Amino acid sequence: MTRSVIRRPWKTIIAAVALSAGFLAPAATAASAQQRAAAVPPGDYCGPQEGFYGGSQYTYAEVRVCLHFEDGGPPEVRVSNQNNSYYWGGAWYNASANYPAHWQAEGTVSKGGQTAYYSVSHRQESSNGWAGGGQLPAGECGAATVTLNFRQSGPYWTGSENDIDSGERTYQVDVPC
Repeated sequence: MTRSVIRRPWKTIIAAVALSAGFLAPAATAASAQQRAAAVPPGDYCGPQEGFYGGSQYTYAEVRVCLHFEDGGPPEVRVSNQNNSYYWGGAWYNASANYPAHWQAEGTVSKGGQTAYYSVSHRQESSNGWAGGGQLPAGECGAATVTLNFRQSGPYWTGSENDIDSGERTYQVDVPC
């Protein structure tokens, strides 16, 4: 008995279309994520500003962590430091080039089941300053959980007993669409 083979080219075409559609799906998903990220209005979306004193109450700084978005650039974590000052001789003075503050902030940003780590440091020679870096886990709008550990030496008082140490802080930062 002889078998005849019947070729059905349409099955091959359907299989090829199904396979190529599978390769296109991730690109479409990536494009959708980029469009959602682009939908976030440019700006800084921040946790609350908190004031911290050093161990001996001779240094002070107000710290805030923000998620920064701008048109065309990748979103990043920014930490701002305001009213950075020290107490000496009965008065408060701002950080300066002669008496700078050295600080580091690190933590996490969690959103949608993803977590990204950040670490920024800065030599601050004035009352106000900021440093940025690190990527966000997703550039989409919505609520993100941000942790912050802030540590500063100076200005003026540089012994470790005078350091500012925030301990771990946790904030919810809402990013609008």
